[in-house]
Amino acid sequence: MRIKFAFVHKYDTILENLHKNTEKMNMTISAHLNRLLSQGISGNQAQLVKALEEKGIHTTQSSVSRALKKINAIKGPDEKGNVVYALKPAEPGLKDLGFFDSLVNKIADNGYQIVIQTRPGTANTVAKFIDDHGFDQILGSVAGDDTIIIVPSNVAVIGQTVREITTYMKQIGIFEV
Repeated sequence: MRIKFAFVHKYDTILENLHKNTEKMNMTISAHLNRLLSQGISGNQAQLVKALEEKGIHTTQSSVSRALKKINAIKGPDEKGNVVYALKPAEPGLKDLGFFDSLVNKIADNGYQIVIQTRPGTANTVAKFIDDHGFDQILGSVAGDDTIIIVPSNVAVIGQTVREITTYMKQIGIFEV
């Protein structure tokens, strides 16, 4: 009985230490990714794994994926059209980065739904901006590759909702008329 208890206790201690080390390592990956992206280094997940390995941080694509979510990194096209990750700026003025210039091509509604057409591969990024802003008059949205469909909570004020979305996107620099 005593041997069994000692083994279980030792096993629990090992698992606890493993969990702490894994948590600490994930924090390190997040911090290093944050630093890389802050320095303007970008790329897809495989490229970011390689960049971290060059800095002595050995990790996997799945760990990088979780860390990117943790630091609220967003993905979008670079100047060559490749999908890369970047940090989401805390303040308006995204246009200065060049990364987000005119992601939105068109905003329209039919009186019941709002449709936003974006550059290919950027609809999820634009939808994330909309979701994070927290418009009260939006019931929900669905994003594809280059199209977002928004369901307003009240179709009676859909014109006002479109204007508010348009104004917000212009403010943060992702829509130019």
